[in-house]
Amino acid sequence: MSFGPVTEFLDGLEKTLGIPACECVVYRSHREVYRHCAGHMDQTGGEPLRGGEWYWLYSCTKLATVTAAMQLWERGLLGIDDPVSKYFPEYADMNVIENGSVRPAVTAMTVRHLMTMTGGLSYDQTLPSVLEAKRKNASTRELIRMLASEPLRFDPGTRFLYGMCHDVLAAVVETASGERFSDYLEAHIFAPLGVTGVTFRPGREELERMPSQLTWDEGGRCLRDAGRGNSHRLTPDYDSGGAGICCRAEDYILFLDSLACSGEGANGARILRPETVSAMTENRLSGQPMRDFCAAMKPSGSEGYALGMRVHLIDDEFPKGEFGWDGAAGALAVMDPGRRVSILYLQHVLKLRPDYAELTRLIYRALDA
Repeated sequence: MSFGPVTEFLDGLEKTLGIPACECVVYRSHREVYRHCAGHMDQTGGEPLRGGEWYWLYSCTKLATVTAAMQLWERGLLGIDDPVSKYFPEYADMNVIENGSVRPAVTAMTVRHLMTMTGGLSYDQTLPSVLEAKRKNASTRELIRMLASEPLRFDPGTRFLYGMCHDVLAAVVETASGERFSDYLEAHIFAPLGVTGVTFRPGREELERMPSQLTWDEGGRCLRDAGRGNSHRLTPDYDSGGAGICCRAEDYILFLDSLACSGEGANGARILRPETVSAMTENRLSGQPMRDFCAAMKPSGSEGYALGMRVHLIDDEFPKGEFGWDGAAGALAVMDPGRRVSILYLQHVLKLRPDYAELTRLIYRALDA
């Protein structure tokens, strides 16, 4: 295997795109076959990365959230087609806003709708309920209960809209398990796999080893400082199932490796049954929701949306069944169950990312060489 072109690609991002820091790690059948970090801790080009840095995953968190829900499904504690109102009665009589008017929802929101982003929830953090929850320092479940007062964008199941569905799913996991969401992930997913560098609440030590977080200013055509916070951490006591994890590359890859290897970790721990992983990575959209997904997320013509992740639907330059997702600051997670390959790329720049397809293409070429 020759990963020289991958290293060249990563080393060039600071010069070509201005991305000051990035890290990439690749596993194959529970074994690390490549790892490289490039760049500096900030734009000044001072302290170089040395590995072990912490990054916000943002939406790559969703992979862990759906995994937690599927674990509870295996244990009979959660049903995929359960109404959300089974766990939060506030969701029993939802409304929909349509053409400026509010009407009762025709369909009930289910756990499946949450998993597939067809629940009718947006990502609007200026909603009155969200602002009030922030003011009150609400917990995960408290905030999600308050969110039920807002009208949905459409009847659940009829459209696709990328929004707070997985945040609600995290609250469902809390109710079904009786554990705080972050504690559940730690006890049932991360600790069994030997993962230690994952948190929803980074402290001083983690923040000091976090590369500067930047955002691309399209108007000024430059990168600006974005602080080291996460706007999806709505309150100090809120665990965002959609975007809340902060981690190190060498840890989260162990979780991705387990999904690429049918639910079994490198240490032999099994977090999901093989048939469960297969079920959670099947395309679940068709008709209008699929058209919405393609219009909003702009995937290649060969991708669909499974339970919380994209999935490759045909064999072309990328293998059928490959699945994964990405995050707002540029994180990318790719899993290929056919080759038992997992890829994690991390950076800390909002609204600017490299060519994911080219990076993945270079990695596959290295693996096949």
